[in-house]
Amino acid sequence: IPIVLNGDTITAENAGITVDGSKVTLTSAGTYSITGTLSDGQIIVDTDDKEVVRLVLSGVDIRNTTSAPINIIKAEKTAIELVENTENFITDGETYVFETPDENEPNAAIFSKSDLTIFGSGSLAVNGNFNDGISSKDGLIIASGTISVNSVDDGIRGKDYVVIKDGNITISAQGDGLKSDNEEDTTKGFISIDTGVINISAGGDAITAQTDVTVLGGEIALTAGGGSDNQVDETVSAKGIKGIASVDIESGTYTINSADDAIHANGSITINNGTFNIASGDDGMHADTALTINGGSIDVANSYEGLESAVIT
Repeated sequence: IPIVLNGDTITAENAGITVDGSKVTLTSAGTYSITGTLSDGQIIVDTDDKEVVRLVLSGVDIRNTTSAPINIIKAEKTAIELVENTENFITDGETYVFETPDENEPNAAIFSKSDLTIFGSGSLAVNGNFNDGISSKDGLIIASGTISVNSVDDGIRGKDYVVIKDGNITISAQGDGLKSDNEEDTTKGFISIDTGVINISAGGDAITAQTDVTVLGGEIALTAGGGSDNQVDETVSAKGIKGIASVDIESGTYTINSADDAIHANGSITINNGTFNIASGDDGMHADTALTINGGSIDVANSYEGLESAVIT
């Protein structure tokens, strides 16, 4: 279903689409091909349908000065596809206008209350000038694509989980970089990375999960809190990789420069393989209960304590 963005107007004809000036609301599941530019507008998804809503971005530049350019209010699942050989831009403003004073959502340039998947071979650049760059109140999967995020708070956030299957991901965030923070359910709040090229510079933690961080591989470069030579306030967590329950790394290449611990878990850390170049303003690897290293190459160039745990194997 084609949706054409024309600066300050939108052209779309379908029973499941409502257009109001520069705002379009999708009330039915389906596949929507979106092209063009919106100077100050919004794509809204609000449907009771149980099928997937697919937003196919084919060279769009969507801006909104007072709210989220893409706002997924309600859907069973939503997928954003980045069309091959296209560049797509999403930018919000520094101030949002809410209908009532007690509202605080949406709070990201791409905001979703449903499970969100991003994939494709095109590129996506997100500027989160109000708060987060990309945020899902449920789960977030990035399957592929070239994605860059600049944000004044967190870069990419999935409350229930963040799963990275592949892709080239660059994040510059004043808050945390890659984040999952469900505190109510111990089976959620995790981050899983299969592979990919990931570069993160964060004022807080570069990668942080309320429960577990699992990494199978990839090329990962992280800077947290301005790096190992920078001092951050005691109230700020500026770790490279943090899994409050555990961190498990199978393989990959890691360059971590962090003001706080480079790799941290309140529970356990397991390293099975991989190449690690670490500079930390605190500890290189810190696990409260157990640190197990089964293989790999670990170079801690700068730290307070290189490896720290109650039990080190």
